[in-house]
Amino acid sequence: MKYLLITGASGNLGRELINYLEFKDYEKIFLTLNSQKVPPSIQPNDKFVYLYDYDLTDENSVKEIFEKILCVKDDLIFILHLVGGYSGGKYFWEYSKSDLQALLDKNLFTSFLVAKYGLLKAKETSGGSILFISARLSLEYELKRSIYALSKNALNYLVKLIEKEAKEFNFSANAIAPYIILTEESKKWIDERNFMKCTSPHDIAKLVNYIFENYKRINGNIITTNDKT
Repeated sequence: MKYLLITGASGNLGRELINYLEFKDYEKIFLTLNSQKVPPSIQPNDKFVYLYDYDLTDENSVKEIFEKILCVKDDLIFILHLVGGYSGGKYFWEYSKSDLQALLDKNLFTSFLVAKYGLLKAKETSGGSILFISARLSLEYELKRSIYALSKNALNYLVKLIEKEAKEFNFSANAIAPYIILTEESKKWIDERNFMKCTSPHDIAKLVNYIFENYKRINGNIITTNDKT
């Protein structure tokens, strides 16, 4: 059987992305959701398992999520981690330690915990893959977005670490790194200059589907989008 876990399915990206993802190849899909923001496109059925209001910065909560995914040796597990946070508009010295900690909690520590328990689960199965959402800004400097980029750059290294340490378990890791994802929320503030650099949730979903379909040969990549200038 193939299992799919999507974390942060209620977020701005998750609510739109889920409309375009291919679910037919998965026997069971687990979604971590905010109980106040369930995507309207998701209807109750035997294929979907809803996991409400889990704190992914808390290790015990993440461990509990994976304990609900009952796998055997012949199964495969795939993880799409959508939890993250953004902050910008200030020079790095204008941020406090707690500001940085909040970004690291969302962009690195949740990713670390989900990857850790995902890999422990994958070791019991025939393998699988994890996919993160990074940011193109993590690979290049842009004024007043450096703290956000710093937290995503740490995520990029986590991908490389998983590539090296998990490949013997037939488990791969990658990240998609857009400039801006054109969600309904981002449309409220994006300017015309940056519009052409955006990637739609539909395009993100197509890339997710392709990576998971080819998980055995796509590993350790930070895949940029938004190359239009």
